[in-house]
Amino acid sequence: MAEFEIQEDWYRTAYPPEMDKLPWADKTVSEVDRFIAMLRPQGTERVLDLGCGTGRHSLELARRGFPVVGVELLAENVEVGRHAAAAQSLDVEFVQADLRELELQEEFDIVATFNDGGIGYFETEAENLRTFEVIASALRHGGRHLAQTPNRLHAEKHMPVKTWILGSESIELTDHRWNAKNSRLEGTAASIWFGEICDKLDPIPYSSRLYLVEELQDIYASLGMALTNTFRGSGKVGRPRENQFEIFWEARKE
Repeated sequence: MAEFEIQEDWYRTAYPPEMDKLPWADKTVSEVDRFIAMLRPQGTERVLDLGCGTGRHSLELARRGFPVVGVELLAENVEVGRHAAAAQSLDVEFVQADLRELELQEEFDIVATFNDGGIGYFETEAENLRTFEVIASALRHGGRHLAQTPNRLHAEKHMPVKTWILGSESIELTDHRWNAKNSRLEGTAASIWFGEICDKLDPIPYSSRLYLVEELQDIYASLGMALTNTFRGSGKVGRPRENQFEIFWEARKE
């Protein structure tokens, strides 16, 4: 395993607009399909897409009739999302903000954190807890949070590992390791774009705090919420397994 240095604020530069060409961006429609299968919403709920990137999920939710607000740290991503929403006449409001600084009060029926959505990205436990505080505050009573992150059980069992994700425009090479000392998934991701000459790879380091179901239960309980379901990647309800790379869960504000 090659050594690499992870900057504390790695997330400020790790997800530029070019990420829309990465392999996992090909899954937008299927990921929103899964969102609907898991939550079974009525279709009119106001949705907060937290850590929305260029807004690919926000835009797809809007196409299906949901009023959506997307919050994103990088200004250039917000501009991409705003341009796409305007061009397609979609009901999406994009907000450029550090999610830790949000002050939202019972404004949303659903908060979605697709592909991590910033969960676990920050330097301290207090800052990562702040993400959950923002989610709880943003939800109306009875509102729900749907999250998607890497599965800690899988990380503990199968890391380190090198793998790749193949997409229509690129291939992403990933190098994962599990840091048991601080309960974080760490590693690098490097992209090769089809049709372009690649003289050398420029891996982007990342670090994300992962949670056990029992930890999530305690966090939500402290915020007046309850963890109500965990899901398989297929969208069916089920406890996470060691062979499941990602974990999906639903929490409800009481």
